[in-house]
Amino acid sequence: MDKELYSLLDSRGEVYRRSANRSRLVTLAKTKVTVEESVSPMLIDLESLIISDLKQLLDQRGIMYYSTSTKHDLIGAVNISGPVTTEAFNHMKQMGEPKIGPIHELNAFNIEETVEKHNDSIFLINILPPRLKSSYFNESSWKALRRKLTYMDFKFGELDCDFEKRICLKRKWNISTLYLHTPGKENVAEYYIRDDYNIHRIFTSIQTEINYRITLISSWDTFTSSKWAFYRGSKDKIAVRVILFTNMTVPPMFVSSLSVKYREKVNFGMVNMESNTGRRILRKLKQKYWPLLLVVTKQGILSYGKLPGEYFTYRELDFFLSTLLQDFRPTEKWYHKLSIVLDPTWIGLLIANFVVRNMFMNGIRNEEGNQGNQQDADDVDNN
Repeated sequence: MDKELYSLLDSRGEVYRRSANRSRLVTLAKTKVTVEESVSPMLIDLESLIISDLKQLLDQRGIMYYSTSTKHDLIGAVNISGPVTTEAFNHMKQMGEPKIGPIHELNAFNIEETVEKHNDSIFLINILPPRLKSSYFNESSWKALRRKLTYMDFKFGELDCDFEKRICLKRKWNISTLYLHTPGKENVAEYYIRDDYNIHRIFTSIQTEINYRITLISSWDTFTSSKWAFYRGSKDKIAVRVILFTNMTVPPMFVSSLSVKYREKVNFGMVNMESNTGRRILRKLKQKYWPLLLVVTKQGILSYGKLPGEYFTYRELDFFLSTLLQDFRPTEKWYHKLSIVLDPTWIGLLIANFVVRNMFMNGIRNEEGNQGNQQDADDVDNN
């Protein structure tokens, strides 16, 4: 551990005494956290955009807005969620809107086995109650919600209680319900659809539900801890950390969704720029502007969004992280592969084979021993 600390300080040309108290050396290492310098990209003039373009930018980021929102309101929402480069805007126009995700027809078996036990995606399911017993989540609202969540790679399903009465009675699904399965969470979320339902409120509730992997970083000591900007060495299981500096109380849904997808591989944190602590952390990093998305690796701290292809959207940040993680994939030991080769069936067969062979060999030995004893007896009789 100390050797790694000395190596870090030596690589940065720090002057220190090896006899110094270790906590002072750690403090010295932490005070030199720097963000890699890069050229600021060309940002687009949001005032020049039409309302439909501003709404699509917000849809890409998972930011909800009202149909009656003014252009001024939309520009403010875009600005607070992250910069928009000219390249990112042109890319959005070229790609257009994504095709709305398909609906999977579910039943009692696949909702419990496929969705809840063996599924690694965020799944939103529309529970259709018994006919004439409840108000329905109308088709246009369901489609509008799916269109927004498709940007975040949600999966969708429907379960009809007229055909799946048993599970609906078991789960008490007697009114129209939206069922949200979030990987990594023990409890699921259910949203009951009544006559006064509101799409904006449902979207906000979903956003809050999937935000469980985002940690609020409230001090410089926390920021420079081994969970975020400082590395202890090879013992660190999480090699990549993503930290968002923002005024938003809840991060954009594209960040929250990715925090669920990479929950075992990447730490996601947020610094509140409304607080004095948040602005102090930014000053120590010698950064002036926010929102800012930092990606921390063992090679340094990168400011995401300044290079070509780095956009504040789910798809592009997902591609960036998946590519980055390939460089930090641990070398697989030979014994790690045993669980793949030796599944329970194979292990059972091997044990059975060993027992049978052992019994067979013992039988041969016993028989040979008996024959030997008989020969000795014959020799004695002959004498």
